[in-house]
Amino acid sequence: MIELKAVQLRKQYTHRRLFSELSFEHRSGLLGVAGANGSGKSTLLRCLAFLQGIDAGEINWSRKNQEMTREDFRSSIGFVAPNIQFYDELTVQENLDFVQKLSGFGQLSLADNQVTPIDWLDKMQIKDLAEYRYQRLSTGQQQRVKLAIALSRNPSVLFLDEPGANLDALGKELIKYLLTDLRISGTLLFLASNDPKELDLCDHILNLDH
Repeated sequence: MIELKAVQLRKQYTHRRLFSELSFEHRSGLLGVAGANGSGKSTLLRCLAFLQGIDAGEINWSRKNQEMTREDFRSSIGFVAPNIQFYDELTVQENLDFVQKLSGFGQLSLADNQVTPIDWLDKMQIKDLAEYRYQRLSTGQQQRVKLAIALSRNPSVLFLDEPGANLDALGKELIKYLLTDLRISGTLLFLASNDPKELDLCDHILNLDH
């Protein structure tokens, strides 16, 4: 089981401080990160995932009470965000295969309880779009592709930045069931949102407005 301990985090830009003296822990379930637009929700997720640096403080990830290296941690995560894009000229399947190969999963055999990449397309109800070029998809379909590709890595930790963005009612309901399944499987979850319905799904809320 992977655990997070964040101590006295501070992040600021030239003319604005997003958060400071921010300390919290997360060990299981779904942690929601709430706050108004511009409060630093997306930035905090990127910092926790080591995709962006912090200005002060410590971010410690551990597995079974052993501190994880950044390399080990990065190989264990999935990240979904509106600004993440894939190759327009490639098909959905080709994009998925590329990420798998880049992540080093192309030659790995999956355990019996793991879901294969094509199954994730099926779970996100876009298996019929596998041979469509990414650029031909609607924004809602592209969001489902982002989710499927992140999940295809079988992450132990999953960061979701506004996962319901551009999704219709059916897609948002799919997110709800997906999070329930991931929580049961023991995936450590982070969700940044200002959507009350998404935040209602969370076990705990970290509000950056406070």
